[in-house]
Amino acid sequence: MTDTHPTSFKGTTPTPAWAFRQYEQIRRWLPDGLPAAQQPRPQVLENLAPLTDQFQVFVFDAFGVLNAGPRAFVTAVERFRELQRLGREVLILSNAATASHPRLVEKYLRMGFEITPDQLISSRWLLEQSLANPARQGTWGVIAPEKSEPATLPVDWHPVRPPVTSRQKRELKGYDGLIMLSSEDWNEEMQAALEASLREKPRPLEIANPDLVAPRGDCLTLEPGFFAHQAREASGVIPGFYGKPYAPAFRAVLQRFAGVPPERMLMVGDTLHTDILGGQNAGMKTLLITAAGSLQGLDIPACIAQSGIAPDFIAPEI
Repeated sequence: MTDTHPTSFKGTTPTPAWAFRQYEQIRRWLPDGLPAAQQPRPQVLENLAPLTDQFQVFVFDAFGVLNAGPRAFVTAVERFRELQRLGREVLILSNAATASHPRLVEKYLRMGFEITPDQLISSRWLLEQSLANPARQGTWGVIAPEKSEPATLPVDWHPVRPPVTSRQKRELKGYDGLIMLSSEDWNEEMQAALEASLREKPRPLEIANPDLVAPRGDCLTLEPGFFAHQAREASGVIPGFYGKPYAPAFRAVLQRFAGVPPERMLMVGDTLHTDILGGQNAGMKTLLITAAGSLQGLDIPACIAQSGIAPDFIAPEI
């Protein structure tokens, strides 16, 4: 199946260095991390193995840690199974929102990760919980491809998909709120129509996936978080975010393991501004993965120094 996530926008093709700068530019919209005096001094490891006895719960980001696009990392599958054999709690905390929760569970089962539905928390699932409790009223425009099963959303919804037409522009103005599940097939013309509609009539803009980019094989794709911040700058509408690094994602983890102190949980991710920052904010310890994720090829100590976000541990892979 052809991947139709955008790989460029207004002449810009995302790279790890570009993505890092973008995260720094939106830093004031992200949660607070630890004060500078409390930032840890990262311990560099070859992999996660020395930490298996230190933590009770291992929380894994997906893209760049467990897989790149549809391809699972063999070493990640093996490590995941080892932790399960040792009796550790494992959880995937994913910002993926294109697929419904059951489909996302199926995806990771096919890759070889032996998980049950309650061992995955997706930003799509978090959004659906929020939309249902309390129930959202009105009619919502949903930005997502048809294959993403938007019918699972507990709202009265209508699709918002390319191409831009006069009718679509009229319909955009009529929605009581807008939801972005996926950036698949999104383009500059659609983004301009969205921004114009929000400027004319400010309304809630709910974003399941706050990521700016995602690693998919040999490239980075632009994700809903990037387009949400573009829309915020253009319209003044502040989006609602549900995935990492924002509180709903980590609150769900802490609630799921209510009997475990946060410091006995290890958040494992490839992005300083989402996985590591969010984990710190929740009181967890953190491990930054560097070989295949969003910081691939960058000077990691320089990124840590510039951002002021330091993980407890650093390793190329899990």
